[in-house]
Amino acid sequence: MNAAGDKQGIGAQDGLGNPREIGRWARIYAQNRSLPLVAWLIMFAVVSLVIGVGSYLAGEAYRSGHTVMFVVALMVALAGLAACIYMSVPAWGGKRFEEFAKHLYDREGHAVIQPSCEQGWRKTVVGLVIVGFMACVLVSVFLEGRGYFPHRYQQPVSAIFSVPLLVVLWILMRPAMGWVSLLWPALYGLHAILFVAGAPIVFTGKWDTLNMVLPTVGYGLLTAIIGHMYSRFALRKLKRQLAQMELPTGNVQGEVTQP
Repeated sequence: MNAAGDKQGIGAQDGLGNPREIGRWARIYAQNRSLPLVAWLIMFAVVSLVIGVGSYLAGEAYRSGHTVMFVVALMVALAGLAACIYMSVPAWGGKRFEEFAKHLYDREGHAVIQPSCEQGWRKTVVGLVIVGFMACVLVSVFLEGRGYFPHRYQQPVSAIFSVPLLVVLWILMRPAMGWVSLLWPALYGLHAILFVAGAPIVFTGKWDTLNMVLPTVGYGLLTAIIGHMYSRFALRKLKRQLAQMELPTGNVQGEVTQP
């Protein structure tokens, strides 16, 4: 057997240069490009902090009779609320954030997997799920305000509808979202279970807002960072496969486009 044949044999044994492996790693890479989620969660955390701090200071200023401080703190909280609304509306901040997110991967080219939700009725169902989630949030806030459950149980109550809805969204968004995305609802649900079981993970007093912010933003960031690391690993594997096959850079099975 000649040297070229030996090289091909070794490559086959190592799984290098295999078109199926190229497609597999290209899919994993595209599914886990999660830097946009990291950026969005950081912005959400900053906005939540602005709203929380502004509201707290406004309350303290009101109780102490400092009118000027009250007005300033209230304006800060309202500015944070306005920013949150702006970010949430797709035609406003959502569109600009999407443009920003695309630039995060400019050096790596274009990678897209068409989600199942773009196929007919699934897109409508995704919209209904999001609307249902918002309705559940409003209902839970109303029930808490009426005293049906203590404020400190806000996170476990939210897990009752958040975890199933996140799983349903994951199913509808397949195959654009990989298995790593399920880590978020899994951790959120586990946090709720540990909370109810009496684990020492409860913030009290002026820090009680963290009971919602940390599980929501914290577990989301952890999931996104793990996904990002997995995408880096998949990209290295993909490049190794392409180098072994000595293919020119370009579209890989319609999933990833290298610059």
